Amino acid sequence: MKSLKKRWLAGMASLVATALMVTSCGGGGATETAPTGGRESFKGTNLRVLLKEGYEIQAIQQFKGEFEQATGIKVDLEVYDEPTARQKLVLDSTSGTGTYDVTSGSFWNMPEFVSAKWLEPLDEYVSKAKDEWLEMDNIPKGALESMTIDGKLYALPHTIIGGMFFYRADVFQELGIQPPQTTDEILAAAKVIKEKRPDLVPFSARGASTFASLGTEIGWSYGYDALLFDKDGNPKANSPEMKKAMADFVTLMKDYGPSDAATLTFTQAGEKFSSGQAAMMFDTSGFGTIFEDAKQSQVAGKIGYTLPTGPSGKKLQWLYNEGLAITAKSKNKNAAWLFLQWRMSRDTTMKELTQLNRTDVPNLNVLQSKEYTDYMASKGLEEFSTALQGSWEGTTAEHWPFYPEFTSIGDTFTKEISAAIAGSKSVDDALETAQSELTTIMKNAGHLK
Repeated sequence: MKSLKKRWLAGMASLVATALMVTSCGGGGATETAPTGGRESFKGTNLRVLLKEGYEIQAIQQFKGEFEQATGIKVDLEVYDEPTARQKLVLDSTSGTGTYDVTSGSFWNMPEFVSAKWLEPLDEYVSKAKDEWLEMDNIPKGALESMTIDGKLYALPHTIIGGMFFYRADVFQELGIQPPQTTDEILAAAKVIKEKRPDLVPFSARGASTFASLGTEIGWSYGYDALLFDKDGNPKANSPEMKKAMADFVTLMKDYGPSDAATLTFTQAGEKFSSGQAAMMFDTSGFGTIFEDAKQSQVAGKIGYTLPTGPSGKKLQWLYNEGLAITAKSKNKNAAWLFLQWRMSRDTTMKELTQLNRTDVPNLNVLQSKEYTDYMASKGLEEFSTALQGSWEGTTAEHWPFYPEFTSIGDTFTKEISAAIAGSKSVDDALETAQSELTTIMKNAGHLK
């Protein structure tokens, strides 16, 4: 696992360097046709695609008809929240039924999914069955490395995300508050907003007791130089740095968050902000696409962005990459591979930008295009574009628990923080319990003696 983490750090550095290039990544030479005879050879095939909810799947939902028309393949989508989607994959994979052909794979689940042999390696497909839809050079190298385990590629990344802090620029201007650049300033702003704008919820973030909230909590704690594990896999949940970090975070959620703060998922936390109920939010850069879309958000055009630091001087984090993978038990692997390539194509990702208003599309050709520059200018999103690049530039995987037991690690820690937000435990008691339970998990998995 140490080598995986080192590769992750190198991968994120590569992602940043590649994502911020100014040279064009378009073009490319001739591509090989699928050995099965090309797109139309799969006519009549039925693909079942298992996805977790999120804005990155909107392109699939909106444009899959174009894929079906081009190939004759019928695509059936099943969309669930992240824990449910994982459970569906686990059940299908362990039973060997092969119900699903394609699934979404979060980077944090890749070690588990690969070690359990639930996913199909993609390297041979890339080398022998590449359709013109796919240009590998247009996918940031670091994002590909995040989907690579022991030298093998297992998914094509359709999301690349860093951390970002969102605030209502109109409210801050009204109250004379400067954009928060530190966690202390976020806490101070929350106090002012609660006093002067009681109609607003000062702060929103994920607080639900599920591993999907872990990125928020350990991303926040990274700004305090608090890591959940040391380099040898020893839990550090009860360190002084973590206690300070979680005390501040719980204060924001408990005293300045909505009444249901302890149960907020990423979707619900985002809705608090996009509906105009909340004045601040800490989460992923991906929410910028939603918040600036007037069709989905009531605060479009009223948002500011910062990349705050904690007491240590380190930036808050929210690292996330997600890819599409072919299941190992799929009976339609070649058709599934064609679907993955269509999803990553320039045409599909350009439509994400121009029709779905997604501004962080996972295609360098689009991000570096004149169309992208013109689009961001036409929407007045130059500030977000700058913040997005800064978010990617500051992204690190140093704090991430990249272990196959990620789900149980995440559920264990977030359950305790959720209890503290709800007020049923003190922060210190919650972290002591987390420390004990995480130690047991790591020992039982063989990571500790």
